[in-house]
Amino acid sequence: MQETDLEGITRGYLAAFDARDMPGCMRYYADDATLNWAVGVYKGKQAIEEWHQDRFTADLRITRLDGINVQANTVVVDAVATSKRLSAWRLHSLSGRITFEFENGKIKDTKFSVKVTNPLENWT
Repeated sequence: MQETDLEGITRGYLAAFDARDMPGCMRYYADDATLNWAVGVYKGKQAIEEWHQDRFTADLRITRLDGINVQANTVVVDAVATSKRLSAWRLHSLSGRITFEFENGKIKDTKFSVKVTNPLENWT
C-alpha cells in the first residue's frame, strides 16, 4: 500500500469520527483490531465500537490537527482534542498522538498517548 493511500484512509476515518458516523468508523477497522486507550485495551470490532460510542457520548472532538506522518504501514497523527469529560476536569484541551498500524488497508492496531509539555520550557 502506498503511503498516500494510508494518509487518505486515516483522514477518512477522522472525518467519520468527527461526523459521529459509527458504521463509517468501523469500516476502517480489521475484525481482529486492537485499540489501546489510556485506561484499557479494546480487542475486536464490538469492543472498539463500544469505545467509539463512549467517546461520542463524551463529545470527544479533535479541535486541531498538527500533523500526519506516514512511515511504511504506520500513520502517526498529532492532534489536540477536547471533550465534555476534559471540561469537567477543567482541561480545555489535551495534545495527543494517535498511532495507527495498518494491515491490508485496515486499521489493525490503534494507540493513543498524551503529549506532555514542560510549562517551564519556554520560560525566561
